[in-house]
Amino acid sequence: MTNNIMAKKNFFWVFTFLIIVSLSSCGKEKPEKPKISDKKSFPDQAIENFTLTHTNQGEKEWELEADRAEIYKREGRTIVQKLKIRFYDQGKITSILTAREGELRSPSGDMEVRGDVVVTSEKEGITLKTESLKWDTQRKKIVTDDFVRQEKGDTIITGQGLESDPELEKIVIKKNVKVIHKSLK
Repeated sequence: MTNNIMAKKNFFWVFTFLIIVSLSSCGKEKPEKPKISDKKSFPDQAIENFTLTHTNQGEKEWELEADRAEIYKREGRTIVQKLKIRFYDQGKITSILTAREGELRSPSGDMEVRGDVVVTSEKEGITLKTESLKWDTQRKKIVTDDFVRQEKGDTIITGQGLESDPELEKIVIKKNVKVIHKSLK
């Protein structure tokens, strides 16, 4: 029971930074990136099939569901597999992020999610798809160098690389930008 309480406390700090994520293949082939789960040490703690809810003054801010989490205290990282995060504002879901895996670095709070990453913003009506996203804590930006696809209504925007505020209100696609308007096809 004590390990369960300690794990919940660790996850509280580790995943506090996850809320920031939503409040937020053209060219040469890239070499395959190493998987986040490629590791040489054993985790200090592991949890399977869990849901973690974060509240602030009684209001739910986010809820994380994942198949597995591994905490590596000495390395300052936590690995999460098959994750889904629902972000809330005033009791309503504002966005949902899904990915195959994620890694949170402490104490910086930088985070990366990889593998079929999808962020759906209920507020902005945007669906963003890519292979990886990074949260840069210092700059307070969501970034990727991967191919991205942004869908909103009848408009699809694709390109290489992205930088955005956490709310997905100010999105900059860096290069090879293409815009498709479905009704103009």
